Amino acid sequence: MESLPFNPLQPIGENIHFFHPLEPHVTSSPALIVLCTWLGGATPQRIQKYIAGYRTLYANSAVLLITTRILEISALPFSVLHTRLAPARDVIQRFIGSATGEERADSILLHIFSHGGCNTAIQLALSLRTDPTHPVLEFGKYLGGIIFDCCPGDTSFGRAYQAAAHSLPRSLPAQTVGKVLLYPVIGIINGLQQTGWMGSVRDLRAQLNDPSVFGTTAARLYLYSMADQMVGWEDVVSHQKEAKSELGCTVQGVAFPNGPHCGLVRDHHDQYWDEIQKFWKERGTATLPGLIDSASGDKPRSRL
Repeated sequence: MESLPFNPLQPIGENIHFFHPLEPHVTSSPALIVLCTWLGGATPQRIQKYIAGYRTLYANSAVLLITTRILEISALPFSVLHTRLAPARDVIQRFIGSATGEERADSILLHIFSHGGCNTAIQLALSLRTDPTHPVLEFGKYLGGIIFDCCPGDTSFGRAYQAAAHSLPRSLPAQTVGKVLLYPVIGIINGLQQTGWMGSVRDLRAQLNDPSVFGTTAARLYLYSMADQMVGWEDVVSHQKEAKSELGCTVQGVAFPNGPHCGLVRDHHDQYWDEIQKFWKERGTATLPGLIDSASGDKPRSRL
């Protein structure tokens, strides 16, 4: 993936790409958009749809893309990911250091896809606080909005298996052999997670609502599909409720009636981008229809 450009982004590190427009930033748009992508099926062509969409909405916004690697969420220590994220931290540090006034306050939009993106975004925020080459930076202070795209889910065996199967190569032999081997592998991983030897989706869910990670002020938009086979809508809704009650930030949730995991932009292109544009414009100032009230356990109604 590293050898393929994400037009007009250019590679600045391992699986990290960046674009800075020549035109001056428009205050009504994000100054910087950070995309942390998913795992299974995250081809350059699919990721390009999001880059093109944001370039259409916010032509004067800088875009930072960080793609996810499977070993970084399954086997390698977080220190390896922190090392890889150095170029991304440099971009954010330079951006914060050169911005003034309103741009410093809340003009970064963070878009997180699935659990792979959750892990990358969390470790990016944590590493900004501990990077010995830069002053301590609390990422949450500069976030104007966070979009949770098809996440977070739960820790069930079935969901974990579906997610892992979705990440297998598309060839028939790989699919056949891989799915057979996944059962014992996922079983072992689940056991290690339950005993605390490995990080789990439960840990991700908690960290996403930890004030020390993304702060407490950034507005949140949860985009999810009622038909997602890897992340259940009930788990997304419960996380919305926790974010609202524990952090007190503005929380909006949009339930799409159908669409595959991390495929909402394909099946609901116009509505998808309308929701994002509306969210950024009205973040922190209004409660849009579709918010799941923290006191309600009802099934969400689609905005479409």
